[in-house]
Amino acid sequence: MNIKAKNITEDNFKKFGKIAVSQKTEPTSFSKDYKFWSNIADYNILGTAEIGICTVYKQTTNEITMMERHLNTPEILIPIDAPFILPLLLDGEWEDQAEAFKVDIGEAVIINEAVWHGACLPIDKMESSYFVIFRKGTPLEDVEKKEIKKIKINFP
Repeated sequence: MNIKAKNITEDNFKKFGKIAVSQKTEPTSFSKDYKFWSNIADYNILGTAEIGICTVYKQTTNEITMMERHLNTPEILIPIDAPFILPLLLDGEWEDQAEAFKVDIGEAVIINEAVWHGACLPIDKMESSYFVIFRKGTPLEDVEKKEIKKIKINFP
């Protein structure tokens, strides 16, 4: 099955979670040496959060055959050095209902609990890294993985 990655917007991503993007509005607070925008996105997490880094590598084809989810925490992804493509699938949906989103530097995504997601795919680089933020202990205590029918993701 083939899907096409799309540019992310608040509207087309809302069933999976939220996005935080650079603001074009007036800042909440500012002076000559800073500008600050408050509450551009929010999320709930029970307990302490942890920050990790994931590095992904370009494959010969942009395909995924595995997804994972976390039942007890949202997951925040923030590109560090390159944009990436994020494949997602809601619980109970078939692979042909999967969607993929381009996340640029300067954007962050908050994936809701229980949303299936694949490893991000780097764009225009052989490898890229992104910050991963979720409830502390999630990689050891709250990861459910499943094999899926192959999904090929088309993107520029």
